[in-house]
Amino acid sequence: MIGDYNWGLKTRGNLNLMAKIYFTYQAIKAKRNSQNKHAATFVYREGDLNIPDSKSVNQTIEFLKDTHQEFLINHCYRTYLFGNVIGQNERLKFDKELFAIASLLHDLGLTKNHQFKGPDCKCFAIEGATEAGTFLEKQNVEKDKIKRVQDAISLHLNIKVPTNLPEAYLLNRGAAVDVIGQNIKRFSANFIGKTITQYPRLNFKSEIHPLLKQQCQERPQSRIAFLYQHRFSRLIKNAAFEE
Repeated sequence: MIGDYNWGLKTRGNLNLMAKIYFTYQAIKAKRNSQNKHAATFVYREGDLNIPDSKSVNQTIEFLKDTHQEFLINHCYRTYLFGNVIGQNERLKFDKELFAIASLLHDLGLTKNHQFKGPDCKCFAIEGATEAGTFLEKQNVEKDKIKRVQDAISLHLNIKVPTNLPEAYLLNRGAAVDVIGQNIKRFSANFIGKTITQYPRLNFKSEIHPLLKQQCQERPQSRIAFLYQHRFSRLIKNAAFEE
């Protein structure tokens, strides 16, 4: 599948012409679907504001704190919360622990010590998936679970991810809410307020842009470069958040 971890290893994360056509088609479909003004508001429970408490998740949180800037840390938490509520409302069967780990590590390829580590990778999501796999192997996480996390991280830059990959689907959807405000109107003001109070945005828009812009400059054939060529920076700027 275009965008998953195996695709990344084979292509180094570079988009060829057919992949660009595919993403353009997906973008057109996504824009049409976003015009549904009658979608129901997502319902949430207070427990949906909590991160799963397990040994693997707690080890990942410690690693997150050691490697990420604070604004990225909070973005990773918010991505989980948004995605989790979507999953509950769409009644998806997903592994909360794996989804939490994938959410917490999905931008690892944007961090200082885990990016631009070699010429064999041309996409920060693929690089992040590789680095996440290395970390999880050291924590003795099972190989099949590592693969699911790596696929979720690799696919989060896709415009659309199928629901039969539930952790990847929810990571993609959750990140899109927090970065560009996709489907933000389906979340209650109460939930948004609690999420941002718990994990403040810390000038997210102005902080994330230079990191992504650097990726575009260094990796012009990557998915993020393709998205930026199609006004992704404007979507970030116009997202329905103050900062």
